Amino acid sequence: LGGLAEWSGDTRGSLACYRKALDIKDAGIGDRALARLAGVAARAPLEILATLEPELRRASARKVPSAEWGMARLALARGESQEALARVDRYLATADADEPDRGPAAAARASILLAHERAHAERVLRVVIGAAAVITLALAVLFALFRGAPLAHALSLRPSLFPSVARAIGELRHDVLKHRISVLGVLGPDDDPARRAEVARVLWEPRRASTLVAEAFAELGRAAAGRGLTLRRLGREPVFGPLVADLRRAEELVVRPSTPDSARELAAIDERLRGPHAERLQELLRLGPRTRVDGARLSEWTRAVESELRLRGAPWAGPVLELHGLDLEFPVEESALEALFANLLRNAQAAIAARSPTDPRAPSVLVRVTEERDPVGRRQLVLLVGDSAPTGDLSLASIETRDAGRGLGIVRELVREWRGHLLLRAEPEDSAWVKGVGACFPA
Repeated sequence: LGGLAEWSGDTRGSLACYRKALDIKDAGIGDRALARLAGVAARAPLEILATLEPELRRASARKVPSAEWGMARLALARGESQEALARVDRYLATADADEPDRGPAAAARASILLAHERAHAERVLRVVIGAAAVITLALAVLFALFRGAPLAHALSLRPSLFPSVARAIGELRHDVLKHRISVLGVLGPDDDPARRAEVARVLWEPRRASTLVAEAFAELGRAAAGRGLTLRRLGREPVFGPLVADLRRAEELVVRPSTPDSARELAAIDERLRGPHAERLQELLRLGPRTRVDGARLSEWTRAVESELRLRGAPWAGPVLELHGLDLEFPVEESALEALFANLLRNAQAAIAARSPTDPRAPSVLVRVTEERDPVGRRQLVLLVGDSAPTGDLSLASIETRDAGRGLGIVRELVREWRGHLLLRAEPEDSAWVKGVGACFPA
């Protein structure tokens, strides 16, 4: 009856008959019924197939191939692709070649493998994306920590940064290291609360000494950024970083009760501030640019100004060169020193061009480069451009009022930026020149 129902397409009827025949022992009828049931179940709709799982497991245990295909379909319906693949492989390995379910089983196997490949590719992609994100984050952190140049290297790349560095170091050495930090030396081994409170007040008020140094470095960072450079973070800057760290530690220690350990630590910090930290700041000042001024360089700069004035149709008087020394190196960037010289020379040429026609002196210009000593014996390098025109109302005070974008106003700003001093000197009575305008810089 089960066979007739199966032949007529009555799936439920055939399954019901095969189920009743499972318990028949005669002539192996029960075994044949189990095999026929597994074959019908393997092709049955899923809602029917799900009710036959116990029978399919019995058939699978007895090595019935179609049971493997039925169980594979159930595993696929549950999303258990790995178990489904194993059962499909067992079915294809044991089923007869003419079994009608071999085609669907092979297609299911290909679909499972394709899904596995896609899932594997997605996992690999997620791993790659995760690794790339971690690497990118690590690189970003490393870049943030290690980017930028030390201040000493920045000076070698952008010599024009030196005036800002020299100005900042000068202010810090005078206001912080000399006056405020020097009070650490008055702390003795005894714990004098009044003296300790006074030292703390000097370090902390009106603003913390470490904050002043950190802000000075931040200002240098902005000056460097304006020149296309990025300085290292303060914590990794080899000069300012340790200085700020020691200052902050000293500020913390002076507001705590004194102990032998804290007294020793403060003494060590005081020694470092007077020694290594001061020496490192001095080393930065020694990294300033040096421009060697000799006859060839002055002639080159002079020819450039002459060409400019002749193109404009302005009169020109060839300057006389007085160069005292062949290895004079000005602590000024070359482009800044050239601009300073060019404006002094233009000013002298304009002055003699504006002289009265009745002036008895011949129009002449003098360029003097020399080394001098200031009243306390320090070496100074002088660049002076003299002319034979009357002094008139020209004075150092009048130069201070000149427009910063023209002539002597440019000279004034350049001299101030590079830590020099303006000069206005009268020439001797018997000289061919009347006055000289220029600048002196510390050698």
